[in-house]
Amino acid sequence: MFSKLLKREKPRVFLGVLAVAPRSDIKRHLDQWGMFKNEDLDSSLRQNLKEIFSLPSAQSVEDPKKTDLVLDVVVPKFQSGDAWDLSLGEIGIPLMWRPKITISSRLYYLNTEKTKETFSVTEKMKFSHYVGRLFTLRGIFRFRPVFDSRDMEYLLYLACHKLLLKMRKAT
Repeated sequence: MFSKLLKREKPRVFLGVLAVAPRSDIKRHLDQWGMFKNEDLDSSLRQNLKEIFSLPSAQSVEDPKKTDLVLDVVVPKFQSGDAWDLSLGEIGIPLMWRPKITISSRLYYLNTEKTKETFSVTEKMKFSHYVGRLFTLRGIFRFRPVFDSRDMEYLLYLACHKLLLKMRKAT
């Protein structure tokens, strides 16, 4: 009995769905005026997810075991950052938002499709880094976007790392 507990076989993990949810918030229009077209950022995030989670596909499993798990990863929300000044006559209203990304995952059994755990992580650019980027030449003169796809990629990698740590701790 104790030998079974000590020799417990670790489950194999396969990749299910990788997806980036389409944005429906008002900031997506502001981002299009800024640096990105949403399709470009969506495809960039999806490609980075494929590189991060390079697991064998769940569809390719020929002999599934009872302990086999499948991992689905979705980016339900993301936004690039910017800062604007809305001037209404003599009144100025600053609009500021930091780059942010949310990643959710679901770990479930391959045979039964019963969910074992779900996880979610949100990662924002640190405020000091955000303000520092706004006060660079690029941020002041706006000859190039203040925040680019590399910033979003960095946040994606941070969020995925935290997600994997959270998953590892829970299972």
